[in-house]
Amino acid sequence: MMTFDIPQPAGNPQIGRHAAPAADPLGVLASAPAVVRPSWIALGVSRTSVAKARRFAAEVIRDHVTDPDHADSIVLVVSELVTNARRAATEVRRWEPHDLPLRFGLLATDRYVHLYVTDPDPRPFQPNPAPTNGWGLGIVDTYAAARWVTYTDTDKTVHVLITAPGVTLLPGEVDVPETGPPSSA
Repeated sequence: MMTFDIPQPAGNPQIGRHAAPAADPLGVLASAPAVVRPSWIALGVSRTSVAKARRFAAEVIRDHVTDPDHADSIVLVVSELVTNARRAATEVRRWEPHDLPLRFGLLATDRYVHLYVTDPDPRPFQPNPAPTNGWGLGIVDTYAAARWVTYTDTDKTVHVLITAPGVTLLPGEVDVPETGPPSSA
């Protein structure tokens, strides 16, 4: 570990314990992996929410997903997830334009993207086996390495992991919790 408690003038470094380094001391940090944190946004139930989520996802994954076809697939899955969440929210109650009952988030790494959408309908997830206007979860499952749902008393969150092309998730790399809908007791 380097410490510098006496600043040294540039251009004429002195040799010794407190000498300025010949190279940028932060240069060694460039090769270290960046801290990866999830990003999220709150959304309303309007049709524009899907487009907003797609733009947000494309921006967040830009530095991690270099294959344009793979990026398009991720954004397509985002569309399906947010559309389903909008539908679930409207089944709970009528929302005002300023209400933001949905949460869409993602965690992007070089190995996978973890998408999650929370809606205010805590009822058990009921996928439509024969969708009438799209392929719904069939699209999601085509691209997902894993999909699961977590529940609370007030909402549910659908999680999807999409791996980078050629990546196989390692044991313990992503822990999928075993959860179910809240009890009706």
